[in-house]
Amino acid sequence: MEEIIKHIHMEMLQAHCDDQSYIDDYMFLTEHLENVFQENRNVKLEVFLMLYCEEGEVNLELNNVARHLQANDLLISLPNTIIGQVMASPNHKVKIFCFSNRFIQRLTQTQKYSWKSICYIQENPIKHFGENRNKTFHQYLKLIEDKIQTPPDTYQKEILLHIASAFYGEMVAETTRKSIEKEKQGHHTPVKHPDFIFKQFMEALTADNGKHRTLTYYAELFCYSPKYLSRIVKQVSGKNALTLIHENAIEHIIPELKHSDKSIKEISADFEFPNVSFFAQYVKKHLGMSPTEYRNSNQDDK
Repeated sequence: MEEIIKHIHMEMLQAHCDDQSYIDDYMFLTEHLENVFQENRNVKLEVFLMLYCEEGEVNLELNNVARHLQANDLLISLPNTIIGQVMASPNHKVKIFCFSNRFIQRLTQTQKYSWKSICYIQENPIKHFGENRNKTFHQYLKLIEDKIQTPPDTYQKEILLHIASAFYGEMVAETTRKSIEKEKQGHHTPVKHPDFIFKQFMEALTADNGKHRTLTYYAELFCYSPKYLSRIVKQVSGKNALTLIHENAIEHIIPELKHSDKSIKEISADFEFPNVSFFAQYVKKHLGMSPTEYRNSNQDDK
């Protein structure tokens, strides 16, 4: 019998947002397992997920490997992970955080230890919090919950984004420390060739700051054919290489439009577009409005 897999992305989670949940472009927060997982059905997550077990127990399969969570355990799941067979004890209490790929793209800088962190998470997806770390974790939870429950205002989304960014950073920092400790103890995980190529691609993409937006540029950088690089990126990340390239460019363009005093022409030149017209078309394609409209809409919000 063919395995039934349901793909879960941010837009789909919108339909499962109840009165106790929160969702925006970057994150989805809920206390109900059924808002993300369905009984007897595997899901392929196209989001970065953190599942925190406050009370009781939760059992599930992560990429066909059985995992068990108890009180004060945190499960970290990377995008394109398959989760199934989710079962919880009657007294369970959980909090689920889903972060969009766009949010992770905005935060992640693939530098010295981030790739090691990713490998460590894949091998060790469950973290148990001791008393000290658990206190810090709950402080973040309280901040997020308090901000969600306050009446919406102009700054609510931006503040939530910063709190979530700090929360995400704490988790990644802790994971990075563990991966470095493991490496110092002599535990080395062989890196597969496709993973190495994808790492090269992501490092170059991050360092480029959105100035090059063609697959050919990155393929030539590493002496691969565009078709081969595209296949490897899709195989490892589940996303098209061009999609990642454009997401990276837009995440660098957005703060320039929102916060800088540069003219549209100056921003266009900074990102090495051939002319302002081409820049305007690019921004409208990916943000749904022209650079001027996007800048004005954010000034109106302020």
